[in-house]
Amino acid sequence: MAVHQEPYDFIDIPAPQHGESSYYRVIFGDVDWYENQELKSAIYVLMGDEKGLKYRRVPHILTTPNTPDGLTDLDKVMAAVKKLRTRHYLI
Repeated sequence: MAVHQEPYDFIDIPAPQHGESSYYRVIFGDVDWYENQELKSAIYVLMGDEKGLKYRRVPHILTTPNTPDGLTDLDKVMAAVKKLRTRHYLI
């Protein structure tokens, strides 16, 4: 069984500083960390690009502002986490 199951919901955040088509995917879904059929709900972040998601590439979430509004990638990822938590009554 795969560690990552089909997600319930996700939010993509553009991350062009990592590559023109790169993005962070903030995901809410079940995971099977130990591959023992014991599913746990989780919110996690993966990197992706035009070729798809990168399951073996650790997302490096930048903490320095990189847009005119002064937001960092971390600000955007945390906002997406909050939005998923609110949508799915996790708060």
